[in-house]
Amino acid sequence: MRALVTGATGFLGAAAVARLRADGVTVRALVRSADARTEADERCVGDLRDVGSLEQAVAGVDWVIHAGARVATSGPWEEFEAVNVRATDALIRCAQAAGVRRMVHVSSLSVYGVPDDDAIISEDCEYDDGADERGFYARSKLAADRVAKAAMQAGAPLTIIRPGLLYGPGRNPPLARRAVALGPLRVLLARPGYLLPLSFVDNVADAIVLAARADAAVGRAYTIVDAHARQADYTRVFRRVSGGRWLAVYTPLSVLRTAVGVLERASALRGRRAPITRHQVERTLRSATFATRRAEDELGWRPRVGVDEGLRRTFAARKRAASLAATAAVQSPA
Repeated sequence: MRALVTGATGFLGAAAVARLRADGVTVRALVRSADARTEADERCVGDLRDVGSLEQAVAGVDWVIHAGARVATSGPWEEFEAVNVRATDALIRCAQAAGVRRMVHVSSLSVYGVPDDDAIISEDCEYDDGADERGFYARSKLAADRVAKAAMQAGAPLTIIRPGLLYGPGRNPPLARRAVALGPLRVLLARPGYLLPLSFVDNVADAIVLAARADAAVGRAYTIVDAHARQADYTRVFRRVSGGRWLAVYTPLSVLRTAVGVLERASALRGRRAPITRHQVERTLRSATFATRRAEDELGWRPRVGVDEGLRRTFAARKRAASLAATAAVQSPA
């Protein structure tokens, strides 16, 4: 069995590579340079935006795991559209032409609309209807999800995986949906009862492999969330595990909404897009439960790593990395 992984040098892509290889799958990575760091068995140097690269990458593979994307908080829409939307469409077409047996597209929870606070969201719920008011990354992931869904409905042997807030060794875990560090304070743009939909990276990698193997997963989308952690409880665990000495402060939501409204109006007067919109704030602040019953029933997926253990592993890895960096700095010649 041979699988192509796009985004293999990224956070989730690297975990998918490791999980596939542990399962006995030979992994080919689409990388942008020959010296890219990856544990994949094979490298294919190319670019998601180049159809020739995609045709070469999919040749002779059984599965395609599409975890590659432009993940950034800034940049022009055209770049997000080229990498996250048009490249997804081109990759699916190339894979089908090459006779690839299975494709797994990694999407995001951000594609879902959350109409009300405390909503229960399943894979059959509607897309977010305010995509144009969101950041370019979220907007492009929604557009890519639409492309993948249309391909599934047209008969492509494809599955969509929609993970929550990703964290794990190699990436700092989120303290909240949005948080700002101000000296000894951590200002959280959330309320204490907000539910954080967390996804430990290895649990998502498990779901990707299960989806690639399961015949029943063809034409299906799956939400992958380990736990819905209450913000106040999660903050206490986060601080204890990380050894932090800061104080959490919850922003009054009425103040936040007013401030963002003023920012939007001021940006409009200057003919610019506001860096954050009221829609983004409302979408971020609405608490929801993202149902995972479909993944549990159809894939047999269960999260192997819980929140406490996931945080311990993540901060332990960060401390090891800091220690190694400090040792290297001491040993390096002046």
